[in-house]
Amino acid sequence: MAQIYQILRFYPYLCIPYELLYLNNKISYISKKNRKNLINNIKHSKMRKFTTFTVVFLCATIGLAQTKQSNQQAPKDAVLNKIDSLVQITNAWLEQIELDHSLKQRYKLYQTENIYTLLQLDTKTGMIEQVQWSLDSENEGSVTINNDDLNYGFGHGSGSFELYPTKNMYQFILLDKTSGRKWHVQWGMKTKERWIRRIY
Repeated sequence: MAQIYQILRFYPYLCIPYELLYLNNKISYISKKNRKNLINNIKHSKMRKFTTFTVVFLCATIGLAQTKQSNQQAPKDAVLNKIDSLVQITNAWLEQIELDHSLKQRYKLYQTENIYTLLQLDTKTGMIEQVQWSLDSENEGSVTINNDDLNYGFGHGSGSFELYPTKNMYQFILLDKTSGRKWHVQWGMKTKERWIRRIY
């Protein structure tokens, strides 16, 4: 860049001597009046050439600089786009893993002291069913103890609720592990013996 600047700086002076040599050969044929005009024309011509050359050079330099800048910006944008895509893919993958884990851990079965009776808990909502199994298919089935969503649709995912047995075989305590709320749960063979109530 410094060398180009030096050439531009001395460009007019480098070119004038050749014109003067040309003038010296023809000087005897030109009148004094026309000599000044000829010299002025040469100077103006040189100035126009120098100005034109400078403008073209500056335009080329600015264009080159902008091209380099845009070329440098393009790889940065491409890298940022790739990073953004990877982050989105990773987030979607993690959400899917969390969803799979949540769905797989949603329901749990709890044994009672009655070998034919279990309690099924929806650990996301707190809903409970009493499950009866038997070798006779006519005696198998399930009945609902709690059909209400105890999180009112604003749950924290699977694993929010847990059942804890007591010393009484028919009595369980249902705990909301996210808020500490508790319910007294009883299972039984008759409808009036199956119920749930909040413990305050």
